[in-house]
Amino acid sequence: MRDNLARQRVETFATQEVGTVIGVMGRSFQVRVGSGDYAARRAVSCLVEPALGDRVLLALHEGGCHVLAVLDRDGDAPARLVADGDLEVCAPNGRFTVTAGEGVRLVTPAEAAVAAGTVRVAAAEGSFAVGAMTYVGEQLVAQVHRVKTVARSVESIAGRWVQRLDRAYRFIAESEQVRAQYYEVKARAAVNIKAEATLVSSGELTKIDGGQIHLG
Repeated sequence: MRDNLARQRVETFATQEVGTVIGVMGRSFQVRVGSGDYAARRAVSCLVEPALGDRVLLALHEGGCHVLAVLDRDGDAPARLVADGDLEVCAPNGRFTVTAGEGVRLVTPAEAAVAAGTVRVAAAEGSFAVGAMTYVGEQLVAQVHRVKTVARSVESIAGRWVQRLDRAYRFIAESEQVRAQYYEVKARAAVNIKAEATLVSSGELTKIDGGQIHLG
């Protein structure tokens, strides 16, 4: 049986011709060569998708016809790398670099996942449009010159919150409520409270202490 298989492999042969793509019908390509017109499929090794007018290398064999390679293309039509199934690019012992002079785009209707030991992004300008985003991490450190946030609602939950500021300004249109077990305000120079009505109430003790106290 092995001898029969070896004999069949030896007897299988193919001829190659250079032709022009004159028609595209789904996954089949109509190719015109010197010996006639043939309906050919794209070989698995030919990742560049043939287009109308391309000069291609055609292989004719007992099993049919296959486009082996795209040789020439007129005009500035983009080269499309197409795989019928999943496509993997592997460099187990090296690096994989994508370089483009006018931009790089990643488009998919499904999930785009990045798994790496370290991720670095360096850009002069960035823009993100995300419907819903979730961040889970151990630590977040940000160093920026200016931050501006516009939101309809903001809620923060933390075990400890520390802010160190040179100046702070808050403009609240309606009301502000602070609920705490212990509330302390310290100012080195002065504390100024202005309102049409001021109410101070305590359940047990109210104490006012100062070098001078002026009422009225």
